[in-house]
Amino acid sequence: MLQRIGLIFLHNIVVVSNYFYFQAFLDEFTKWSRINPDKARIPTAGDTQGVVGTVSKPYFTAYEMKIGAITFQVATGNIIAEQVDVIVNSTTRTFNLKSGVSKAILEGAGQAVENECAVLAAQPHGDFIITQGGRLKCKIIIHVVGENDVRKTVTSVLEECEQRKYTSVSLPAIGTGNAGKNPTTVADNIIDAIVDFSLQRSTPSLKTVKVVIFQPKLLNIFYDSMKRDLSASPNFQSTFSMTTYNLPKHWTDMNHQLFCMVQLDPGQPEYNTIKDKFTQTCSSYTIEKIERIQNAFLWQSYQVKKRQMDIKNDDTNNERLLFHGTDADSVTYVNQHGFNRSYAGKNAVFYGKGIYFAVDASYSANDTYSKPDSNGRKHMYVVRVLTGVFTKGHAGLVTPPPKNPPNPTDLFDSVTDNTQSPKLFVIFFDNQAYPEYLITFA
Repeated sequence: MLQRIGLIFLHNIVVVSNYFYFQAFLDEFTKWSRINPDKARIPTAGDTQGVVGTVSKPYFTAYEMKIGAITFQVATGNIIAEQVDVIVNSTTRTFNLKSGVSKAILEGAGQAVENECAVLAAQPHGDFIITQGGRLKCKIIIHVVGENDVRKTVTSVLEECEQRKYTSVSLPAIGTGNAGKNPTTVADNIIDAIVDFSLQRSTPSLKTVKVVIFQPKLLNIFYDSMKRDLSASPNFQSTFSMTTYNLPKHWTDMNHQLFCMVQLDPGQPEYNTIKDKFTQTCSSYTIEKIERIQNAFLWQSYQVKKRQMDIKNDDTNNERLLFHGTDADSVTYVNQHGFNRSYAGKNAVFYGKGIYFAVDASYSANDTYSKPDSNGRKHMYVVRVLTGVFTKGHAGLVTPPPKNPPNPTDLFDSVTDNTQSPKLFVIFFDNQAYPEYLITFA
């Protein structure tokens, strides 16, 4: 595998995986560092990429490396939540596999994509078929046969992406599920394919290739094994730097859990800060309780998006603390999964089919938005929202409009009712908001 690996250099580390799959990729990265010690950059204390050999307690981790002009990432997650140009589905020769990740992709994409697969599978085709993205946040889905040679398959996918001028693709660990391939071999094949592709193109349209592994229950096992690997392998320490999105320091110890609700004590500074923000425009209401939402998955996803937006918008203040009223039936879902724009239109669509947040609590306190339950209790979230660079919205929007019509891919980050004096903001991507506090009031 590594005869051409001089093209590769390590960039930084961000997020993790199932131990077995992770170890396969880790082994390949480590082999490269031993062959190319002069190219293994060791960050200094002031380097924003982190401190070599230290491991904080993340609930996510990932690996990222540069292969020529391509950024290659390995991370745990749910592939159907990826916001990319292309999602790859590893399936069978009949293109109708309904188990594991393939099942999640087909069900997430919707019946129209399943029907399209059935039609294309019955027609003459090559080693893969291409369908629309359906309900997934991608432009197309490339359905590949997991039993086939992984290196050739990934090469075909990369070439198809390049031909279509796409910039990002997310794929599973092809063949490690139903096809039963060895994850070490799969790791070799995927990296080899990207190396081959990069050697042939110095400035490709394709910029990011990501392997998404869905095994969150093994994150604690991975964390422990990672600490052991760091202490046991000097070569590993000299190769990788660690950047993690740590959980906020003021959060209560979650005891290795990924989610919990913490009721704040009245009178403590954190409680008073949220109370004061609420009562600025809602002084006639009585607060029953304020709870802090500690959701490691949502926090990680939000921080990744924030980092991207901070880089893109440079000096812009991208984050605001806003309000969102909801009904009691939605609380459990939002606490666990965050805001979902599939609910767009439930209360408002005047400025676009997105998720609405108010500058003033009084707006969200309206019974239309925070509908009282049978006991008269109402619910409102205090939310971190990435509003970024915004423009005025209008009915019918399903994404923010482009900043410059001749460049339709450079979008505004959000829309508002009034750019000079906003009263509300609308976002169209779920990971642009983190529900930080839940206020129950009457």
